[in-house]
Amino acid sequence: MRVGQFDHTPSALIVVLFLLFFGALVSLGSWQMLRAGEKRLILNTAAAAQQAEAVPLHASLNVIAAAAAHTRVTFTGVYIENKQFLWDNRVFKGQAGYEVITPVLSEHGIVLVNRGWVAPGQTRQDLPDVGLTTDEFKGSVVTTGLFSRPSKALVSGSAVEVASSSALKWPIVLQYFDYALMSDLLGERVINGVVQPQNANNDSMPTRADYLQPNWQPAAAIGPARHYSYAFQWFAMALALTVLYIVYNTKR
Repeated sequence: MRVGQFDHTPSALIVVLFLLFFGALVSLGSWQMLRAGEKRLILNTAAAAQQAEAVPLHASLNVIAAAAAHTRVTFTGVYIENKQFLWDNRVFKGQAGYEVITPVLSEHGIVLVNRGWVAPGQTRQDLPDVGLTTDEFKGSVVTTGLFSRPSKALVSGSAVEVASSSALKWPIVLQYFDYALMSDLLGERVINGVVQPQNANNDSMPTRADYLQPNWQPAAAIGPARHYSYAFQWFAMALALTVLYIVYNTKR
């Protein structure tokens, strides 16, 4: 193909390869834009739920729908302080640590509550002390927060590092949420989700002595900004590929 004083003469193979790679790069960029939109919707939904009136948590709760809407729930129960979980590999300001998941015994079963982030010990065997520091919360407490269902993500293997109840040593390090296994470990039905009293994106939320460092975010590990950044990279690579294709296949 001739354009003015330039001849564009790529081979059929080069054209096919260019179209394949260009299409793949644009598709990846478009997928990241879609993911960014989904994450922004999650954040907006959670922000709206945070302002909504809390609904009583009950045994017949549709956990899938409640988690998708980040429904704000409230319930009364008693902390099971001697049986807590440390949700592993939770990063706060660049430091990996744990988020403390404390079971609360309510009239509808056990509710899992994320009390917040704590730093790790010197070694994997040196687990942090996550006991309640005041008697104020060792009786019946009212908990209000957003309902969520953390995903398993890419974690494989067992959710906990123990094989049987005879080997239990609390708190237990938790890799991901296996609600059936957690019910077995606790000896009572667990509602399949986690109540998040604190939101790292909301500085106006009240704090209590039983709560630790807020770290949970509705949009999971990767927020919209990161997806937009990835999309820009894919689109930039598609543009660079197009420039190289034209330059190397066009002669005066």
